Amino acid sequence: MTIDEGKGPGLVSVDWLQKHLFDPQVIVFDCRYDLLAPGSARADYESGHIPGAYYLDLEVDLAGPLGDHGGRHPLPTAELFAQCMAHKGVTANTYCVAYDIDGVGSARLWWLLRYFGHDQALVLDGGLRAWQRSGGLVTAEPTPPRQGNFEARPGHLPIVDGTLLKTTNGHYLMDSRSAPRYRGEVEPIDHVAGHIPGAKNYDYQLVFDEPAQYRPASHLAHHFGEIASQAIPIVYCGSGVSACVNLFALNLIGVEATLYPGSWSDWISYRDNPIAIGPNP
Repeated sequence: MTIDEGKGPGLVSVDWLQKHLFDPQVIVFDCRYDLLAPGSARADYESGHIPGAYYLDLEVDLAGPLGDHGGRHPLPTAELFAQCMAHKGVTANTYCVAYDIDGVGSARLWWLLRYFGHDQALVLDGGLRAWQRSGGLVTAEPTPPRQGNFEARPGHLPIVDGTLLKTTNGHYLMDSRSAPRYRGEVEPIDHVAGHIPGAKNYDYQLVFDEPAQYRPASHLAHHFGEIASQAIPIVYCGSGVSACVNLFALNLIGVEATLYPGSWSDWISYRDNPIAIGPNP
């Protein structure tokens, strides 16, 4: 199968998906999620989704159980993720296409698939809105269950935890949250505001021309600027989810980066960790 990756590796167009939607090797995943109203995304999926798409719940399918540390959305275990994918029909030969509204959940699924050793992970450029603008149909019909055989092999993408982060010298640290959250002016989710000392702010939303529609590679290269010349950057956000958007965008310009999965919500779970406030790293 030829993959249309005009904007970069892993990004496919609406035209490509329309041609391959009913290909048995292609499985589509609806990754919509609203952090402030978690139950709304499933209801939106049930009222209308791309035909044949399965819904993945960020809290249940794309994250593991909560603990004292590890952040608000820990990585799922290999066993849980493998079961989830197998129960949607995924095998080693499946092309998994993720979409949503804002680009966040789809990037998280792309990263998890790659982390667990599945290279055929794809993101639909522009998400559901681009699909509908192009005349793509949506349906409320439930997608019939399929059974696959997915082997999750963790470690295919780099990660770092908070302890290692504190002892790693010379890293380039990227905070993917909005500028007001980075500066510590507002914090609508976590109980402490601010950022990890040394981090520079790269709001994940700035990689889009519009939500879920990635900017051209030349624009992304300019946006990230000095990062391409750095050692492998470490990327974080509030809980390791929206950071995946920056990770995917960096991938589009050929830059490998490391995820801090626990992110800010893990960092502040350790009372002795330093916190920075204001616009400077």
